[in-house]
Amino acid sequence: MGYIQKNLMENEKVVYEASLHPIVYTWPFLLGLAALVFMSIPMSETEFVIKLIVGIMLLAAAFVWALTINNGKQYVITTRRLIFKHGIIKRQSMELLLRKCEGVKIEQSIMGRLLNYGTVIVTTGEASSCYHHIKSPLTFSTQINQQIDNLKNDSD
Repeated sequence: MGYIQKNLMENEKVVYEASLHPIVYTWPFLLGLAALVFMSIPMSETEFVIKLIVGIMLLAAAFVWALTINNGKQYVITTRRLIFKHGIIKRQSMELLLRKCEGVKIEQSIMGRLLNYGTVIVTTGEASSCYHHIKSPLTFSTQINQQIDNLKNDSD
């Protein structure tokens, strides 16, 4: 059972879970690819060990980089809250009560529109929360607005 499931309030259910778009892994992927290309270049036997060590270090760096990008991030909409959690060893979480949310804004670059990712900004009276590189930001935004509307209808 994960962090989100353990911390749900009474009668609260997870409605939608957003994820990071794979575009965030572009640079680690390119570094790993460069390491493989570097290791595949023909070499003499004396250079072999050095190139192998450097190549393995580059692959390890790309792998660690990719792991730190995700870092246990979770973006969850429940029937009452918007929860953002990140961190595997050191955990940080932020929760916004949906009844306090005033608006949702989406920012997408041209590449974001083509590949369907963007930044979702949720505003409250006091602050705004930004969620970067969200896959399908329009769906995420629609789900937030739907839950806000459901809360308003339930209170009437």
